[in-house]
Amino acid sequence: MALSHVNGNMLDYAVNGENGEQVVALPLNLIALIVSYLDDVADLARVCRTCRVLHYMTLPQLYTRVTLHSYARIRYGSDERPEGCGGASPLAMGLNGLISRNITGLVRSFSLSGEWKEYDLEEFAKVGRVSDNSMMLSMVVRAAVEKMEKLESFSWELNTKMLQTVYHGLAQRPTLSSLTIKFPALRLPRPVILIPPIPKLKTLKITDIDPLCYPDDISLLLLGSKNLRDLKLHWSPRMRDGLEPSVTLHSYFGRCIAADYKLPVKFIAFQNLYAQQIEDFEKIFDPKKIQGITMINSLAGAGDSIETTFVDDTWRMKPPKFLQNLKMMRGDNWSRTHCDLLSKTTGLQKLYLISAKKERKEQLNGTVDGIRSLRASSHPPVTPATPSGLSATSLGKDYLAALSENHGTTLRHLLLPSQWRLGSDDIAKLVRSCPHLEQLGLCIEKPDLNLFRHLLPFLPKLFAIRILENPNSSAFSDDLHAHSDETHERKISRDISKRENSSLKWLGICDLLFEVGRMVSLGEIAENGEPLFTRTVKRVSLDAVKDIEIWGLDSLQI
Repeated sequence: MALSHVNGNMLDYAVNGENGEQVVALPLNLIALIVSYLDDVADLARVCRTCRVLHYMTLPQLYTRVTLHSYARIRYGSDERPEGCGGASPLAMGLNGLISRNITGLVRSFSLSGEWKEYDLEEFAKVGRVSDNSMMLSMVVRAAVEKMEKLESFSWELNTKMLQTVYHGLAQRPTLSSLTIKFPALRLPRPVILIPPIPKLKTLKITDIDPLCYPDDISLLLLGSKNLRDLKLHWSPRMRDGLEPSVTLHSYFGRCIAADYKLPVKFIAFQNLYAQQIEDFEKIFDPKKIQGITMINSLAGAGDSIETTFVDDTWRMKPPKFLQNLKMMRGDNWSRTHCDLLSKTTGLQKLYLISAKKERKEQLNGTVDGIRSLRASSHPPVTPATPSGLSATSLGKDYLAALSENHGTTLRHLLLPSQWRLGSDDIAKLVRSCPHLEQLGLCIEKPDLNLFRHLLPFLPKLFAIRILENPNSSAFSDDLHAHSDETHERKISRDISKRENSSLKWLGICDLLFEVGRMVSLGEIAENGEPLFTRTVKRVSLDAVKDIEIWGLDSLQI
């Protein structure tokens, strides 16, 4: 480090190097700041082993987030040595380290995932017992959790059930604010646990709920967690695929209804919900506090099977009132009912209509396959309610009209499905009525990118734009891949070089992604006397926009 450019106060920390030159010893606060930018676990571990000072500075960040993964089989490395040779499995060694060392108090986020191999399940189930190795696992996890004084987030995504001892340990953590639980998909008898309340809990995510697989009771957890703000419930797709109405909402919200307690949640997410709406559903949530809702594979929409009509119509005939005050909506089903709802409300800021569709898969024990075989043998096959291209386009135009007239001044993020191919007039109307858009994703009718060169100046706040691929034709995508990245970068740089487009940073075209950089002067003067500028453009991986909503939220995950 050149001492001529160093603040004079830092010279007091200078030390002599091996050759007699002065080397500035950085203050600890600067070292901590540099270390805070390390986000790779391997890099943090290497820095920890560098010297005593860096070990002291880096150790808290290394153990802030701990994730342990269990594998059903022994894995072998490139040298054909088994993983954990000379010790135990990575999961077991990780838990042993947390319990036996004094670093557990640094952990703020603790996650367990993977496949836990249980032995003699059926034999233990016949005598009303849980397997010994599962009980030992829960005891060890409980012991580790009790030492995590700063624990804020806990995730159990193993394929075995979490037992009561772990729940009680989590309930005693005063700092725990986020909980994720994955229920197993086995129909063997297991103890059904009434999950205790967690006072500081703000985020709750429950996945793979199946009434036939002995899921734990979350009703008391919902009633007693007074600070809950984000609720995500994911049911097994088996019920909807098999047309099995075995889910009852009273099982989860019955205690809240009986106590006349409205959950103060701000964001709700339901996936694979197949249940009738109950009459007192309005008593569950406080409509004044609901800000966002996500519904994935939960209410049938255009293009979905009509076999679920009898259950889904209970929601369409009486939409919940809290839908009228939302700021964010996300889902994979669009319908005339949803469009009418948008036309009767105002103030929506973010709308994400997911294009991806779930592939139907056969579920556990051949249940779905058996139901469909029985139905096919006695009735002619039912034709799915797939809309024609004309009807889908008509529905899309109605959505645009509702958004333009009722939400144009407030809309910030908009992701439209790829099935709606918009023409230049539709896009121009959307841009004029929604001048504050920051993120925009849509599919265009004709692959003419020059259209956006004329429209971008009317969207001064646009940060990211995504042009979706036509699902019925790959001609546009094939034409893009026929040219080199350098060709695309030069063309995009030329088209968006105006200062009015200075806020644009991300441009996605089908599966191509370009990062738009800063303005660069060409050192030339135009005919009107103004200096000429260009923008730096570079193609990057899609991983770069995983946190940008119009990409990251376009998935079938809650």
